[in-house]
Amino acid sequence: MARRGRKLTVEWAAEDDAASLYGRYRRERRADVRPRLHGLWLVRTGRTTREVAEVLGVDERTVQRWLGWYRAGGLAPLEGRHAGSQGAPSFLTVEQRAELADEVATGRFRTAAAIRRWVAERWGVSYTEGGMYALLRRLQCAPKVPRPVHEKADHLAQARWKKGGSQTPSTRSA
Repeated sequence: MARRGRKLTVEWAAEDDAASLYGRYRRERRADVRPRLHGLWLVRTGRTTREVAEVLGVDERTVQRWLGWYRAGGLAPLEGRHAGSQGAPSFLTVEQRAELADEVATGRFRTAAAIRRWVAERWGVSYTEGGMYALLRRLQCAPKVPRPVHEKADHLAQARWKKGGSQTPSTRSA
């Protein structure tokens, strides 16, 4: 197969020969760093970025990115970067989230939609339904509250009736 593009050139550090890269790759325990070191070792042994990408099951651009990191700072950037990210910052401040959690804890809301409306009125922040549920999960609170119970309810009679032990026959006619 004919190679296209320019020749792959990497200025390897003296200590980063194929054997040492192989050893580092084999010893690496972090799941996000191990394929990077594996890819570097494969490139060091003469494989193309396309071949490395096929072996590792990643996109060729990913291998090129790893090589860019290596060129910029050696092995440190490959081992220092973390997979994933912190995510987008919250729409609400720490104080607003605390106030929201306190307000939800009072039981005044029945649904996440009601909480969304309240947040929009209070702070002018618009959440999607899924975004509000995710926020409530992070705040460890739920909009649902127990069903109200009348103050004169006879809990013992209700429990007996549920178990089928009520002595009072039904007065309803068929």
